[in-house]
Amino acid sequence: MWARWSKMPLVRRQRIGEDPRKMTKRNTGASRKEHGGWLSAWLIFIGLQGILYTFLILYLRGRRQDPSPAWLLVILFSLSLADIVAVIATWKWKKWGVQLYALSTFIGIAVGLVFTGSQLIVFHDIVPLAILGYLIKDKWRCFA
Repeated sequence: MWARWSKMPLVRRQRIGEDPRKMTKRNTGASRKEHGGWLSAWLIFIGLQGILYTFLILYLRGRRQDPSPAWLLVILFSLSLADIVAVIATWKWKKWGVQLYALSTFIGIAVGLVFTGSQLIVFHDIVPLAILGYLIKDKWRCFA
C-alpha cells in the first residue's frame, strides 16, 4: 500500500477521496486564483507608482514656471489614471487590466521618447511591464 501511495502525484494525494475524473489540470492547485506574495507586492507597487505619479503631475501643473504644455500634462495624467485602473482590474483577474497597463506603458514610452529623446525612458517604463508579465505568466488562465 505504501508503494501505491508514494507513486501518486502530490495533488492527487492531497485530494484523496475525490472523483479522479473531475481532477483536471484546470481545477488543481496550479491555477487557483491566488495572487501570491510577489504578484501582490508588485501590483501594489505599480498602483502606488501611479498614484504618486498622478500627484506629481498635479503638482507640476500647479507650478507657474513649468515649461511643459498643458496637453502633455493631461496625457500623462490620463496615463497615470489608466495605470491605477489597470492595476485594480488586474487585481480582480481581468485580462483587460493587463492589456490596459501594456497600452498605457507603450503610449507613455512614445510620449517620453518624443519629449525627452532619451532611450532610458523605454527601460524605465518597460521593466515594470516585463516584471508583471513574468509574474502572471503561470496565472494567465485565471484571468477572465
